[in-house]
Amino acid sequence: MIGSVRGRVIARGTDHVVVEVGGLGYKVFVPRQPEAEDVLLHTHHVVREDGQLLFGFASREELALFEMLVSVSGVGPRAALALLSVSTPPQLAAAIASGDVAALARAPGVGKKTAERLIVDLRAKVARVGGEGAPLAAEATEDEAAAALQALGYTPAEAAAGLRGVPAAGKASTEERVRAALRRAARA
Repeated sequence: MIGSVRGRVIARGTDHVVVEVGGLGYKVFVPRQPEAEDVLLHTHHVVREDGQLLFGFASREELALFEMLVSVSGVGPRAALALLSVSTPPQLAAAIASGDVAALARAPGVGKKTAERLIVDLRAKVARVGGEGAPLAAEATEDEAAAALQALGYTPAEAAAGLRGVPAAGKASTEERVRAALRRAARA
């Protein structure tokens, strides 16, 4: 397997670059074009009956998120690449964590059902992965209480509104925060 590619960009396409490494040119599909001519791309190597594909990313964080995305049933490498091309990893992680179907469905080839599947399958995982073990986004790890409220049927906006004025995550347990948000909603 090819884990990374370091070399000079010798050609660019709409969704790929060709990186010359030791006299060989590797076609690497990328979510965004690298600005520099000399690049290091962390890669995901896909081997199929009909060929081999390389997907390259500027950071390990982006690669980790890509690999999480393709682990979801019905999400292939092209759809995962499309998701990463319309959002940065922190934005994408935040959209998954908050259940923002519309933000995920903006990517070409990703419909409402696929977006919902991504949210269901990855909401808990997305906060735990990032560069050197750091979370992908502060917004993604922000709140188990918001996720609990959403599981009870509240929209992300309603959950966020319900948690305004409730003690912060570090100052109260998730259960206490959910109870306080539910009491506030009952009063309103």
